[in-house]
Amino acid sequence: MVEVLVIVYSMLMFFVFKVLKVPLNKWTGTTAVLGGVVSIGFLLLMMGMYHPFTKEARIYTLTTPVLPTVKGRIIAVNVKTGDRVKKGASLFQIDPEPFQYEVDRLEAEMILAASNLADAQELFSKQFASEKDVERAQAALDSLIAQLAGARYDLSQTDVQSQADGYVAQVRLRAGALAVDMPMRPLMTFVNDQDRFLLGGFQQNPLQNIQPGFKAEVIFIALPGKVFSATVEGMSDIMGQGQLLPDDKLISVNGVTPPGRVLVRINVEDDLSEYQLPAGAKAYIAVYSESWKPVAIIRQVILRIMSWENYLFSIIA
Repeated sequence: MVEVLVIVYSMLMFFVFKVLKVPLNKWTGTTAVLGGVVSIGFLLLMMGMYHPFTKEARIYTLTTPVLPTVKGRIIAVNVKTGDRVKKGASLFQIDPEPFQYEVDRLEAEMILAASNLADAQELFSKQFASEKDVERAQAALDSLIAQLAGARYDLSQTDVQSQADGYVAQVRLRAGALAVDMPMRPLMTFVNDQDRFLLGGFQQNPLQNIQPGFKAEVIFIALPGKVFSATVEGMSDIMGQGQLLPDDKLISVNGVTPPGRVLVRINVEDDLSEYQLPAGAKAYIAVYSESWKPVAIIRQVILRIMSWENYLFSIIA
């Protein structure tokens, strides 16, 4: 950005001294240098405060770790890497036989418990059994009903299904693996289609000039030469540096704490569906406030030059 302004100013001075024939001496030379430093510094200050820019921006999406709720051997994996699935689609299956055996056992025991309850009630009506015997038989039946409901739920969990529309990233699961219901051992990562957004991290200095509804422009490294219209959708009310977790440590301000950046959510108004932009794609964002609008033109020109520079850097790389 600074290089562009220096080049433009240098071309202007070349025109002044070579074309307009202004004599070059220590006074005009000093004035030209000081004028360049002051004017470029002023433009940088105004652009930075009233039309902020950041290179710290990416497309993000929310992912869901796929965890089994029951333990068992994987017998089938029903998706491949990148497969698009609908809500309720089967992702993989755990061997259901042990769980079916448990359901069958409890169903048999429940039939027996129901018969025992009927016998106890009949004996109680003939005064051959106490009310306590009936209560015990009823409690045994109720316990088996609850156990059977849990066993049927475990059986249903052997077919692990997607909870939303999306796709599975990097499927490495294969039949024969052992699924264990441990929270730190997900078997897949599910990417939700509807939770995709662009976030930019802006410095705190121009924060008062970033408001919801302000116009913005976005360029992507993956799309050289293209600039997309956008608007500011909102900003986060908290930064990572302001988070406090419950523990036994007291708040301390010793040492150098990084100031942190404010997360701003950007809504790209142009259609991006025709482009290949995976989650994590890096972007540059410029936001245009209502103040110092003529300076915004310079920001727009520089942003377009940076977009075209992506062609050059792709060749160098």
